[in-house]
Amino acid sequence: MTLPTPEGERPLTAPRADVTLHGARLLVESVTAAARAAGRAVTVAVVDTAGVLVAFERMDGAPRFSADLAASKARTAMTFGRPTSAMEATFADRPAFTSSFVLQGDWYLGRGGFPVRVDDAVVGGIGVSGDDAEREEDLARAAAELLSGRRPGGPAPDSTPR
Repeated sequence: MTLPTPEGERPLTAPRADVTLHGARLLVESVTAAARAAGRAVTVAVVDTAGVLVAFERMDGAPRFSADLAASKARTAMTFGRPTSAMEATFADRPAFTSSFVLQGDWYLGRGGFPVRVDDAVVGGIGVSGDDAEREEDLARAAAELLSGRRPGGPAPDSTPR
């Protein structure tokens, strides 16, 4: 909701689209279903535009350390609006800067995190951890693409009028 302002004044608030609990659960379910079908166990985290967890699941058998990594991947992808694999490539030849950068926040500079976009707006982030880097990357990418092209607040795929 944007607060009303007198004519000609700048607004005092900005509307912000965030991934909903329903949207976040769809992403988590898509990742866990794909991992289960492949006989794998992973952790998946979905955050909103403030970097706050909206949905999270650590499958039985997923490494415990993967819980923190999945959330960190989701926050990094959301904050920078790009996959964490792109961050990995950006910092590959800059070890001193990378060390300093990572100390400034809960950033993850590897594969497995993607921004969640709807109509080209970042509405959250998703992170997957607990498997090899390529699988994590594939699972996170596929899930993030589920919501792309849909309008913020738009109907879920299963509730679209026919």
